[in-house]
Amino acid sequence: MRSRSLLTLSLASMLIIAVPFSLGADKKDSAVETRAKGKLAEAKLGVDLSVDDGTARLEGVVESIAQKEKVAKMIAKIDGINRVTNNLRIVPDADQERVVRAAARKIRMYPYYSIFDNVELEARDGVLTLKGEVTQPWYKTDIERLMGSVAGVRTIENKLEVLPLSPMDDQIRMRVARAIYGSPTLSRYGIQANPPIHVVVKNGNVTLTGVVATTLEKAMAERAARFAATYFGLDNRLVVESEIRRAGA
Repeated sequence: MRSRSLLTLSLASMLIIAVPFSLGADKKDSAVETRAKGKLAEAKLGVDLSVDDGTARLEGVVESIAQKEKVAKMIAKIDGINRVTNNLRIVPDADQERVVRAAARKIRMYPYYSIFDNVELEARDGVLTLKGEVTQPWYKTDIERLMGSVAGVRTIENKLEVLPLSPMDDQIRMRVARAIYGSPTLSRYGIQANPPIHVVVKNGNVTLTGVVATTLEKAMAERAARFAATYFGLDNRLVVESEIRRAGA
């Protein structure tokens, strides 16, 4: 009987000792959760958050990939949070043309984007696809990062091609660009912040991309390129503004 009483007393002691630890953990999570929610409120983000055993769980809607990542990083820095489960969602923008315009604006603002690069954009159901060519590998990475801040983009498909390094291609680029923008007919484009005619050169082959005002300017750009340098092939993909208007009509 005495041994049974000692066993009962021992079990009771274990329970008494265990409970305060459990309550302490809950109290700690509650304090951490309060601090985290305060951070979200300061950032004016309507995000739901809960903390369980040091793991923060994020639920709700944000506008972009960059914002989703920013929220997770902000919460992860809070003392007492060991892990973040990021369930934040991005609602696709139904106006895909607006998504493309916003993305194109960011690319134009990218300081290293030049007339020797060419980025084409497609948007569909929250997926933004990047196509075209860039002259440096880090341009591809930087541009994808910039696209992460475009509202309504859930996923980015980066299909940009990094052009091979080639002194011969560099010479062709410079000669063709000088010939085009030195032409009296096209020189006005050269003083713009973002000249619209792009010269893409790959393995000695030249491709002209971009937009010009008239069919005459398109023909003049091709003519200038043909006499500027020795190359293997020339593909004139310049688009005339009137063609864009007709396509949108």
